Amino acid sequence: MRDFSKVADYLIPKRKRIHISVFIFSILMIPGILATFEPIDIESYEMESPELDANLVFREEFTAAGNIWGFGIFVRSEAEFGSSGSDVSMIADYTGENSGLESPNGGILNLTVLREIDVNAETLRNHNVSIFFLPIASEISGDPAVGMLDLASDFRSFMSDSSSLTQPRINPYKLALTLDIEESMDPAPTNWTDCGILECLRFDDPNVTQDHIDLAAHRMANSSNGSFLRFLSNDRAFTPDPNSSVIGPINHTIGEDGNLESETWERGRWSASAAWLIVNLDREQMQDSGWTFSWKNATTEFGYEREGFTLVTDPIRYSFEYCEEREEKNQPLCSVEWLYLAIEEDLRETDEHIVSLMFAEGINVEINRELLSSAYLLVAMSFIVVALLWINLRRISDVAIVSTSLVVSLIWMYGLIGWAMIFGQKTGFEFIFRSQFSNLLPILILALEIDDSLHSLHRYKEERRSGKTIQQACRVSISKVGLAVMLTSVTTIVAFSANLTSNIAALRSFGIEAGIGVMCAFFLTGLWVPLARLDIDQWLETRGKLEDEDPDKIHMIPKSWLSSVTTNSFKMYPLVIVCVVLVTAYAVPLMTSLEGDFQVEDFVEEDSDLAVGVGLINQRFSDEGEPAYILLEANITNPRVLDAIEELRENMNSHGPEDPNQFTRSPDGEVELLAVDQMLWYLRAAMAWNQTPFEQAGWNFDLNDGGIGCETVVIPNRDFEFIFIPSTNDSESLKFLYGFMMTRGVPASGGYPALSPSIVGEFIQVDGELDYQRPWLTEDGESPLYPRATLRFGISSPEQFALVEPALIQLEGDMEPLQNLSVNPLRNRGSLDQAFSNENYPVSWAIPTGEPVVRFVAADSMQDDLQDTILLGVLLCFLTLWWGFRDNGSTTQRIKKNISNIRTNSPLIFLNIVIFALISLALVGDEYLLHFIAVAFVLSLSFGTTPFIYAGITTTPIFIMIIWLYALVDLFGYGLNMVTVSIAAISLGVGVDYVIHLIERYREEIEEGKTQLESVAVVGGASGLALFGSALSDFAGFMVINQSKMGFFSTFGLFCAIMIILSLIASMIIAPALIGMLHRTTN
Repeated sequence: MRDFSKVADYLIPKRKRIHISVFIFSILMIPGILATFEPIDIESYEMESPELDANLVFREEFTAAGNIWGFGIFVRSEAEFGSSGSDVSMIADYTGENSGLESPNGGILNLTVLREIDVNAETLRNHNVSIFFLPIASEISGDPAVGMLDLASDFRSFMSDSSSLTQPRINPYKLALTLDIEESMDPAPTNWTDCGILECLRFDDPNVTQDHIDLAAHRMANSSNGSFLRFLSNDRAFTPDPNSSVIGPINHTIGEDGNLESETWERGRWSASAAWLIVNLDREQMQDSGWTFSWKNATTEFGYEREGFTLVTDPIRYSFEYCEEREEKNQPLCSVEWLYLAIEEDLRETDEHIVSLMFAEGINVEINRELLSSAYLLVAMSFIVVALLWINLRRISDVAIVSTSLVVSLIWMYGLIGWAMIFGQKTGFEFIFRSQFSNLLPILILALEIDDSLHSLHRYKEERRSGKTIQQACRVSISKVGLAVMLTSVTTIVAFSANLTSNIAALRSFGIEAGIGVMCAFFLTGLWVPLARLDIDQWLETRGKLEDEDPDKIHMIPKSWLSSVTTNSFKMYPLVIVCVVLVTAYAVPLMTSLEGDFQVEDFVEEDSDLAVGVGLINQRFSDEGEPAYILLEANITNPRVLDAIEELRENMNSHGPEDPNQFTRSPDGEVELLAVDQMLWYLRAAMAWNQTPFEQAGWNFDLNDGGIGCETVVIPNRDFEFIFIPSTNDSESLKFLYGFMMTRGVPASGGYPALSPSIVGEFIQVDGELDYQRPWLTEDGESPLYPRATLRFGISSPEQFALVEPALIQLEGDMEPLQNLSVNPLRNRGSLDQAFSNENYPVSWAIPTGEPVVRFVAADSMQDDLQDTILLGVLLCFLTLWWGFRDNGSTTQRIKKNISNIRTNSPLIFLNIVIFALISLALVGDEYLLHFIAVAFVLSLSFGTTPFIYAGITTTPIFIMIIWLYALVDLFGYGLNMVTVSIAAISLGVGVDYVIHLIERYREEIEEGKTQLESVAVVGGASGLALFGSALSDFAGFMVINQSKMGFFSTFGLFCAIMIILSLIASMIIAPALIGMLHRTTN
């Protein structure tokens, strides 16, 4: 059996130089450590994904697209009215959908509450951030607004009788059918000139009462096709009140015509507990002014205050001049996350009856707050681990050695990672992409290093008790345990190298970072720890203070107990194997039933504003959705593309009640897909309404080609004169229409408000600069190209990935009309040049994207990749162990020996081939089946068949342990997320470490001539002692982490603790049982 005796003979005489080298190398790591302090952006996805690519294209090409902020305005519980401060705990309880709010009258539609909302809106208008306001259209009336939508402003507009809800309007559907503007006019949906017994007062009139608000709310609710009600939380309802002057629908529904319907109409008022406050900011202008949306690129400053053991957020208030200066000096920019929170804090200063809440507030700010707040748990964990190490080792110096090796290994790991980052930045060859997975590395190193250190020190103590000198004990420890540590390290590194096959840069980087950390741990635990023990003992010996190791001293648990565990497992292997099979059979269905799941409270503190905000959105605004897009790269001026968009919209609305239903719907039940084709309806209606703006843009309504060579249709205008307007079935006509909208927007017409060019710019993109005077041409006089458009829809409850996935799959089928216009699959980005040159196939790329889609794809890809790499990691572990356990001698000698014994070994060789064939089918299908069979045969001859058994005994318990772990994930009510999936990779590294130490010691005892039972007994008392001490220390430490309020830490601590116990079971019970079943047939 191989050992590290030559390594020990080389290191021991040079140990003082080694100590100096360790110190110097640690100093050299300081610059690298500083480089790793770069912030990790939780929302940064370094991955190869067409959805992510499309999102980047959207951000880069659609520069007019704003940055939408969503605030929730919630009514407080009645007991909190007027209370100082404003906190999410004050929000009134949710009583269910369509239940209304009893107090105050009208809830969020109470006059006093609306006045507070108006103060919030005024605060935002007066804030410096208002310089970034972009136009936005009211969700309720369609009226234009600058930068912000709020209830108070809609009431003000309506009650001044200037709302489009009180004006006659063109019905674009009728116009498309009749081409007659007069016939297409619908009367005003409602009015604010006849208020019955009330005087129609303006919102700002001091004599306005709640009755005026009730009446205005009812008229907006009944006349806005449900848009007014959707601006409110889903507990909105018309609540009875016999003293009210308004008669409305109890238990209402919204008819296909958009009107409210009910069998019962009574006196009362509309009521709800919350409403939106929407802000639209110019993203590009903010970035040019020194603000960044990337946490990674932001300046690092401390925005927290300590309250006891925790931290509270105290937002950094950057001056806008300071941020502009940083942009000019090319310095890290100001994070918008701090701006979000500072504005929320400003709004809350005037809250008395409401609570203002920024939805999806800075996740990086919150994650960092909780990480820093959990620091005391790490301190507590350190004390507990150190205490348990002392109980296990019974020497302060031993504990100091282990603690030092832990600290130094972390210094080396982070230093080398940092130097790799510096190298990548200097050379452009970047391969380290730090992510949330990087936070897990210390946990992996902690578990591995404690285990390996205990094995090294306990073996040293064991040799000392047997009468060896300190030099001899050190030599044996390095020779025997050092080899085992090397094998565990190589195995773990190879397992994590499976991550290099991932298409996600963060996972590839995690594999590299883990490999660096494991190598550092190997040198320090397998080689340096025994040398440090030797030097300390030699120093004590020179002073006459070195004591002999007490053979009767109990290290945490009697050795005899541990020996009895391994020997009984060995003897009763049939019972153990049957129990393992039964438990595994029960666990497999639980494991396979796990689905992808993302719950914010699984990652952050359950009571944090971030988690509460997400919960409130899912609960009270469930019929609203987070905006998502279909990015379309195509010749948008090809009329067939517009036809395909309309067909797509029809397909999305063709599904039954049993089909996925995650997309936002309008009140009439139709899926909302907003696109440029709808704008064309309103634009052509505006041409019939008022010709002047179009004539100024070069269109001639008297010519049948518009004067610019377009196909046209004839319609009557408001004066009953027949005019020629562009046809949407003609490419040249579309160029004029698009160019007009891009330069001038959509003019107001027929009761509909104007749409600004910035709003249009969110839906269509043009190459180059358009000629304002001749918008059908570029400034260079060329015909413009319109290569991109976006189709906007909403995804409800986007964090519920299990519901989002089937909805996106269904959407992919609905996009068939676009697929019919493309020569390549829509997910594959094709050539735009080809799209413009081929009229029959004008689409080159069409793919859903946007933040909710990217989040889902990132999480789903990470889960899939992690699971795939786990299987590949197990295979690579197995191959590495097969190599590590190979017979002595050269490769040629082993091949000759195995060929000569091929008849004897043929059953085992056949078994190897069968197992490899099954692995091939599981991993890559039958395509590489013959390759795997050939590899199995060659390795059987090169490494031997007995080492194959040892490798199987080592990896099988860990594979079983991972199955059990995932079954417990399901039983505990968790799903597959980035925390639970990543634990499997760590389980593989830690579990293999545990079992390898046991198997290596077993092989050593067998080669020394002991029987299998005697060898198993020695293993239990020797390796088992280190394993038990390591497991108890790790388990206690992880259970401390489990006490964190932060969901990420708590979940990770819980399942890591379970993983440690399962690893101990795998090594001390399952592995000896497998030895009893398999090895006695190979000896």
